[in-house]
Amino acid sequence: MTSRFALASAAVLLTTAAAFSQKPSDAAAPKATLAVGSPAPALVIEKWVKGEPVASFEKGKPYVVEFWATWCGPCVAGMPHLSALQREYKGKATIIGVTSLDKNNPLTAVEAMVKDKGDGMDYTVAWDTERKTNTAYMKAANQNGIPCCFLVDGTGTIAYIGHPMFLDMPLAQVVAGTWDIEKGNAAVADAQAQLNEIYKVVQKDPKSAAEKIAAFETKFPAFASIVAPLRFDALLASGDYDGAYKTASKLIDDAIAHKNAADLNLYAWKIVDPDAKLEKRDLTIALRAAENAVAFSNEKDAAILDTLARVWFLKGDVKKAIEWQTKAAAAAPAGAMKTQIEGTLAEYKAKQAQ
Repeated sequence: MTSRFALASAAVLLTTAAAFSQKPSDAAAPKATLAVGSPAPALVIEKWVKGEPVASFEKGKPYVVEFWATWCGPCVAGMPHLSALQREYKGKATIIGVTSLDKNNPLTAVEAMVKDKGDGMDYTVAWDTERKTNTAYMKAANQNGIPCCFLVDGTGTIAYIGHPMFLDMPLAQVVAGTWDIEKGNAAVADAQAQLNEIYKVVQKDPKSAAEKIAAFETKFPAFASIVAPLRFDALLASGDYDGAYKTASKLIDDAIAHKNAADLNLYAWKIVDPDAKLEKRDLTIALRAAENAVAFSNEKDAAILDTLARVWFLKGDVKKAIEWQTKAAAAAPAGAMKTQIEGTLAEYKAKQAQ
């Protein structure tokens, strides 16, 4: 029941985090020279695109060095999460998104994205010098996939290496001074393994998944936000509509607070997707999610506009559905998406003519 045009951040992060934690080791890869417990390499930055420059790691203060690129969907999907963490730990920790030159990731694209995202990238952004920082961290640690982050504790030591999705617990404990490198990283690995099991059974056995999610939240309260979207899926798939929409309402509140248009679009679409065999659709919360998604995306995202039009169509307001679907068609790039959106517009107009 995902959008036929694009996955939103919650789904992207869950999928890629599962893949990240299951990534097989490469027997031919050289031994990593940078690992948890190693001193953090210095940053070599050509340009600080956003935020105050970090000349060196200040003693007593944690830092997150996250590697990303403009073409990386999961990186973009994780930006609201990193922004929320930076706001939560403002003055206590600094999050730095480091990106490097490649054929699909020029500095101009980075600067344009940073400008466009605004508060959606509410942390420091740095442009690597000839990929030197990438080499010192990613290559040295044998990390091949992004997004990937390195948590540096107050002593300048690497405390955690992994997907930013699992950063909440390590960062909270490093800031509090309670992080145990060995036990903490073992706990994160355990959480990743359990999340993978939950992800596998959400659609196959939603009732079982809901039980596993509840157990996961009890054991890993710091990662509760990770499984909340999966809880929505599981409850929806099992027919527990009251529970599903109660969960969705909280997810929508959180997404609105963080101006996360992508997640809002996903939650709305799950409710109105014509291919979803739902006996009950809460169009009130779907409308709230879709309208805010449209507002946060400045009416520029065709998929989001399409979702809002579908909500109005299901609510019986065909005139508004046509109004928003017309905007979606205008915003859609040439290709399959535009063709499909125009087809839906024709469907709405035919309904109006009846």
